[in-house]
Amino acid sequence: MLAEDQLDLLSAALRHQLDAERLLADSPDQSWHLAGFAAGCARKSCLTVEPFRVALGHEHGADADRLLDVILALDGRAQRLPLRGWAPPGSKLAAWSEAHRYDRRGGHAAEAGDLVRECAWRHDSVLLALWLHADVDLEVL
Repeated sequence: MLAEDQLDLLSAALRHQLDAERLLADSPDQSWHLAGFAAGCARKSCLTVEPFRVALGHEHGADADRLLDVILALDGRAQRLPLRGWAPPGSKLAAWSEAHRYDRRGGHAAEAGDLVRECAWRHDSVLLALWLHADVDLEVL
């Protein structure tokens, strides 16, 4: 079973994802910003050691995958989950960064929908994997 803090991260991921979907039409920049956090929270919820979650942060892409490989080598329970390769080159998630909160308005409007869908798929894949491994009761989210 997941620890309380892991459930909190899953809940945050779901809130970020739903907010990103709701904001897509009226505020695509904010939608872009929240979608990346949804994916980051979903992935971090699978890690069983809190300092590993802090170290991983919310970034995605090749550098984050290298760090994730080290973390998963030390976190045997999380190794079985689909956490690697979330942001292959050319994906919207690979282009996302926490630092985009400083970007000018309108900078991500054209690609926000693609990122929101990509992150929803990642979030759903984590929920499914956790449920299949009997780690999470979806009713508490």
